[in-house]
Amino acid sequence: MIETIRQGLQADGITVSISKLCRWFDVPRRTMYYRPVKVAPKLQDRLVAPIKAMIEENPSFGD
Repeated sequence: MIETIRQGLQADGITVSISKLCRWFDVPRRTMYYRPVKVAPKLQDRLVAPIKAMIEENPSFGD
C-alpha cells in the first residue's frame, strides 16, 4: 500500500521517502519491508513410515 502511494506521488512529480510515508500513516517501517516466507513442513522420519503404513493398510483410515 505504501509503495503504491509512493509510486503514485512520484508519477505526479512528488518525491517522498518511505520513512516519511510510514510516519504519515502511522505504520512501523519494518512492516513495510517484511515479506512472509512460507517454510516447508518438517517431517519426522520416525513418524512418517508408521503413519504411511497405516494409511496404505486402511485407505479409509481417518475419513
